[in-house]
Amino acid sequence: MSRTSFTSPTATVVVSTEGYFDVYPPTGRTNGDKPAYRGRIAELGSGMRGLDDRLAVRPDSIALADAVRAWSDVHGTGAVRGDDGRGRDGNEEEAA
Repeated sequence: MSRTSFTSPTATVVVSTEGYFDVYPPTGRTNGDKPAYRGRIAELGSGMRGLDDRLAVRPDSIALADAVRAWSDVHGTGAVRGDDGRGRDGNEEEAA
């Protein structure tokens, strides 16, 4: 598992190759902090999620950086504030 961090003015987004990303405030994060929001890779846009629900692009790719930036511009502030709930926590029911 690899994790790549992207920081914008609205949020710090940490993307995992395992198929999810965590959202934290843009500053002041320490190890052990729980994310304000946990999302699925598919939320970042088409082409980011592979068939196995894991990251389909390289963690250092421009495509991923652009997708995270676009998501953060639209959803970052709300995710940090908790407007979107906590997101995926591993306990939600599978979609039918």
